[in-house]
Amino acid sequence: MRYVKQVSLIALCASLATTARAQQALPTIEVGGAPLRSTARPPVQTTPSTQRAPAGRASVTSAPATPALPASPIVRYAVPAATYTITGNELQNTRAFNLPENLVRQAPGVTVNDVAGGPFLPEIDFRGFVASPIAGTPQGLAVYQNGIRINEAWGDNVYWDMIPSVAIDRFTLVTGNPLFGLNAIGGAVTLDMKNGFTWQGFELDGRFGSRGRRQASMQHGLISGPFATYMAMEALGDDGYRQFSGAHIKRFYGDVGYRGESGEIHANVTLANNKFGVSGPAPVDLTNLDESAVFTTPQTIKNTLSMFDINGVFQATPTWKLFGDMHYRAFDQARVDGNTTEFECEVDESLCESDAGDTNIPNFFNGQVALGAIDRTWTRSRTVGGTVQVTNEDLYFGFHNKITFGVSYDHGWTAFSANEELGIIQPNLVVGGFGYIVEEQATGISSVSVRAANDYLGVYALDSLDLTDDLKVTAGARFNRANIALYDMRGTTLNGNGVFTRINPVAGLTYKILPNVSAYASYSEANRAPTPLELGCADPNRPCLIDNFLVADPPLKQVEAQTIEAGFRGDIAVPTILPAYADALPGNLNWSLGVFRTYSFNDILSVPSAINGRGYFTNAGTTLRQGIESSFRYTTERVNAFLNYTHTDATFRSTIVLGAPDNPLTGTFGTGGSILVTPGANLTSVPRHRFKAGIDFAVTPLWKVGADFQYSSGPYIRGDEINLAGRLPSYGILNFRTSYQLGPNIQVYGLLENVTNTRARSFGTFFDTNDISFLAFNNPRMVSIGPPLGVYGGVKITY
Repeated sequence: MRYVKQVSLIALCASLATTARAQQALPTIEVGGAPLRSTARPPVQTTPSTQRAPAGRASVTSAPATPALPASPIVRYAVPAATYTITGNELQNTRAFNLPENLVRQAPGVTVNDVAGGPFLPEIDFRGFVASPIAGTPQGLAVYQNGIRINEAWGDNVYWDMIPSVAIDRFTLVTGNPLFGLNAIGGAVTLDMKNGFTWQGFELDGRFGSRGRRQASMQHGLISGPFATYMAMEALGDDGYRQFSGAHIKRFYGDVGYRGESGEIHANVTLANNKFGVSGPAPVDLTNLDESAVFTTPQTIKNTLSMFDINGVFQATPTWKLFGDMHYRAFDQARVDGNTTEFECEVDESLCESDAGDTNIPNFFNGQVALGAIDRTWTRSRTVGGTVQVTNEDLYFGFHNKITFGVSYDHGWTAFSANEELGIIQPNLVVGGFGYIVEEQATGISSVSVRAANDYLGVYALDSLDLTDDLKVTAGARFNRANIALYDMRGTTLNGNGVFTRINPVAGLTYKILPNVSAYASYSEANRAPTPLELGCADPNRPCLIDNFLVADPPLKQVEAQTIEAGFRGDIAVPTILPAYADALPGNLNWSLGVFRTYSFNDILSVPSAINGRGYFTNAGTTLRQGIESSFRYTTERVNAFLNYTHTDATFRSTIVLGAPDNPLTGTFGTGGSILVTPGANLTSVPRHRFKAGIDFAVTPLWKVGADFQYSSGPYIRGDEINLAGRLPSYGILNFRTSYQLGPNIQVYGLLENVTNTRARSFGTFFDTNDISFLAFNNPRMVSIGPPLGVYGGVKITY
C-alpha cells in the first residue's frame, strides 16, 4: 500500500553517566552505580585450543592485561544524562528473534509503531524520536554496531532485520550526547557485538510454533593462543499473521581477533539476505471483517547486506590510548508495492484522467475495470569510512582528567531507480500489472534514475574532570559537516547539492550525594542534515510518490535540537538497608529517575499531498518532546526483575499548515485538503504513557520461569495533527516463558506470546474511501493490527 512509503514519523533524550577513578589507568564505567562496561577487560588468558571455557564465558587467568576495544569510537563515559544498558544475557531471556522485540519488552521509553504491519520491519520510537526502516520517515536516532553508524546513506533508515541478535553482547541507549554525530537528536543506540575473547563455546538453538514459525541460531567462540574467533548464524521462516506477510531471514556475523601485549585488533563481517511481505495498515472496515486483511498487494521487500570492518586499539603509554576503525558497507534493496492509482477511467472515453486533471493515459479497458499500479524501486548504497580516536587519562594539577578527541569520516554513494506499471485491481485486492510503464511528465509520474553522494565529517572532543571525589564536570563538542549531492541520470531536473555544518556542544555534571546515590544534569545540542531522499522531494507543488519518484525541490533546513536532562540514580544492596529482610531480599536494586526536554527546530515531516498517493517533505517549525522516566531493576542469583515507566509529552510549538487530504475533518477545520496546526497540538504516533515490567525466576537450579508485560497508551493517528479524530485504543501485551535443563548440555523451553490475544493497534492513518471503485468504505481510518497469541517450543544445545 502506497502509504507505507509516505510515512513520516517525527523524529525520538539524555546520555551516559560514569565514574572515573583517579587511581586507575582505565576506569570502570558506571550507570547509576551499576558497571556499564570497563574500557579495560580483566586479564584474559589465551586458553589452549584443547581446553574450552563453558559456553558464553571467557576464560580468566593471568595473561598480561591489554586494552579492550571500545564499544564505540565515541567514548561512553562522563556524560551526565540518562543511559540504559541491557546485557546480552538479559536480551536472550526473552528469546526474541529480533532486537526490537527485546527493546519493546525491556528498554525504558521504547515502543514500536507497526507501520509496515509485520514484526520484521519495526519502527522503533524512543520518547517520540524514531529509527525506522520505512522509506520517507524522518529519522531521529543514530544506531551504531561496533562503532559503525548503520543508518543507511539514502534515507538514514535503520533495517533491524539485518542485525544478528544472538551475536549482541550489550545494548546501550544513549541520550544527550552530540558526539554520536548526525541523527542523534533523540539519542543513539550502540550495539557491542560478541567476539572470541568475550564468548567461548558452542550453542545451537531451534524453535517451531505458531503460523509456521521455524527458526534456528548457532554461535561458536574459540580462543587459540593470542587469536580468538567467533561466528553466529540465524535463519527464520514465518508465514505471517497478515495475508501475504510471510518472511525468510538469513544473517551471519563473524569476528577474528588478535590480542597482544599492548593492543588488540579485530576483523569482522556482517551478512544478511532477507525477504518478506509487507502488509501495512488496512481500512478499519476491512479489519472488522478479517483482522488479517491487507488493502492492496503485492508488497514485498528484499534486503541484502555485506559489511566489513577492521578496528583496533593500542595502549601507547599508561595514559594514552589510540583507537582506529575502517569499514565498508554494501546495502541493496528491491521493493514491489501494489497500490491504488490517481488515474480514473470512464466508459466511452479514450483517455484516463488523473487527480491532477490531466488526460494522458490510454483507456485500455474502456473504464470496465479498476486501475491500480505496481510501484517498483531499486536502491543500491555503498558506504566507506573510518574513525581515529585518542584518549588520555592522567592527573593534571592534582585533578584526575580524562579527555577523548577524534575524527570520523564516511562517504556514501547510492544508485536509486524506480518506475510505475499500471495494473488491474482484482477482487482479492491483488494488483496485476499489464506491462504499461507510466511516463507522464504532466502528472509528475515517470521513471527515475538518480545517483546520490554523501560526505559526512565529524570532529569531536569530550573532557571529564574530577573536581572532587564526588563532583565531576563534563564538557565537549562535535563539529558536523554534511555534503549531499544529487545527480539525475535521465536529465537535469534532480541535479543539486547542499552543505550543512554545525558545532554541537554538551556540558553537565554529576554529584554523588550518598555513596550509592548520585544526581546529574546536562545540556546538549545536536543536528540532523536532510537526507538525499528528503532533498529530492520537498516541493508541495510537485509532490512525489515517496520514495518511488523524486522531483526538483526547494532546499530543506537542517534540524537542530536542544536537550536538557536532570535526574537521580543509585544502586542499593537491599540487605544493607533492610537487614531484617536480608534472607528474603538478598539482591541489588538499580534505579534511576529523571526528566528530559528536547526542542527540535526546523523539524522535518513527510506530508501527504492532495494528489492521491503522493507527498513531500517540509520543515515544520519547532516541536517539543518532554517528560519523566523511571527505571528499576532488581537482581539476585535466582531473580532478575525490572519495572520502568515513561511519560512523553510531544507537541508542536509553531503554527503551521500541513497537508491532510484524507482527513474528513479538513472541510470543517481546514482548507483545501490542509489543516492548520497550532502550538500545543500533540505529535501523531507518539503514545503518552509507556509502562513495562518483567521477571525471570529460577524455581530450581534446572527449572526457570519468566514473564513480561508492556502497556502503551493509544496515540493520535497520522494525518490528525489537529487531534480531533481521537486516539487509537491503549493496549497491554503479556508474555510467558519457561525452560528446563534436561542435562548439562541440553535445554527445552516453551513460549506463550501475547497470552491474552490482544490485537494491538499501534499505528493508524487516513485514506481516500473512494480509492477502489468496486468497494464502498465508510470509515476513512486505516490501522495496523499486531500479532495474535503465539505458542512456540524449542531446544537449545550448548557445549
